[in-house]
Amino acid sequence: MAVLPGDWREIYRAGPFDLLVLDGGGVPADPERLLQPGGTLAIDDLTPASTWPPRFDGQVDQARMHWLTHPALDAAELRLAPDLAALVATRRFPA
Repeated sequence: MAVLPGDWREIYRAGPFDLLVLDGGGVPADPERLLQPGGTLAIDDLTPASTWPPRFDGQVDQARMHWLTHPALDAAELRLAPDLAALVATRRFPA
């Protein structure tokens, strides 16, 4: 296991990963480059979505939509508390 500090784009050099944990928000990354097939992605520190599509600050949450609708992922949002959610995804195996 490794923790990579600094610019988040540096993680591409160390991937692909079996497990990748990211902080919520920010710029969406490429799960097909960062995750092994069958690998798991966890994104924490999200505000729970109460509508579809999920919204943040009155706008569609494009970062969250990137993960939830990415064709290479099976993803779900989990409500952990009234004010906290996480997104968990598994990278699909190539057909």
